[in-house]
Amino acid sequence: MKQWQGSSDLGLGMTVYSRQRIWLFLARLQQRYLIGPASTDARSTTTPGRTTIRLAEAAGQTVLDITALTDTTTDPGSTVTIANSDIIGVQTDDSTGDDIFWSTISANSSTGPTVTLAAALPTGRPAAAGNYVWWFTSRAQRFPYCEAAVLRTSGYTDTELTVYNDVLEYELGVADKYADGQPTAIMIEPLRVATRVTLNSQPTDVTSQIVLTVRYPQEDYDATSNDIALPQEGMAALAWELAFRCAPAMQVPWTALMQKNYDNALGLYRRLNPEMSTAYFECGGP
Repeated sequence: MKQWQGSSDLGLGMTVYSRQRIWLFLARLQQRYLIGPASTDARSTTTPGRTTIRLAEAAGQTVLDITALTDTTTDPGSTVTIANSDIIGVQTDDSTGDDIFWSTISANSSTGPTVTLAAALPTGRPAAAGNYVWWFTSRAQRFPYCEAAVLRTSGYTDTELTVYNDVLEYELGVADKYADGQPTAIMIEPLRVATRVTLNSQPTDVTSQIVLTVRYPQEDYDATSNDIALPQEGMAALAWELAFRCAPAMQVPWTALMQKNYDNALGLYRRLNPEMSTAYFECGGP
């Protein structure tokens, strides 16, 4: 299953069920980001919440007055509630422009309401009333492939971004890679423990986020108690894949009938959701 979910296109029907959307938060004038739990600058998630600063907060503050502890707008159809130990980002102001200060939540209260930060707002970086506050519980995981990306403004207006999965296309397609401004294109590079996202410009508006539609790992599978994140339509394919891999170790001859059953199960699963495939080529056809 780890190998299957790591494949960007074992067959679009086999990976469509793992589609996920990731919110990537921008940093002022930062062009390159890492998405993955092992990265110190991974500020991305699949389930963000958003509110605003209710009363202006000075630099050095740890207790912030905010508008609400819950959010139903960032990810419509879901309710995201602040919890202790969540990662929190606060839009701050300074002489060079707005940026996001990141910390964790050590306490929260419905009175006010308020949140208490594990680290104080930095020197020279106050937070004005109306500035945004974002939070999330878990960082997004490394992903092998990005299907689409948009730049989402604070007013929830989306602009399509060009996605480069080929380094040469990015290098030749982006002439000035260090221009200041909002991105119009990104390059995706899956690394060993994280996925690197490189913008075609250095962002100046941190109230916008990049929303990525990706093929996402469903499970880490580091314990026998983990459920297999697979739709029912894939169970036969998984069973025959396991049989194929186990047969040599168990000294079981692999017969023509077993191969036929294996090919049939895998073929059925590969053709799951065929409308998602623009083209599909397979060996052994007429």
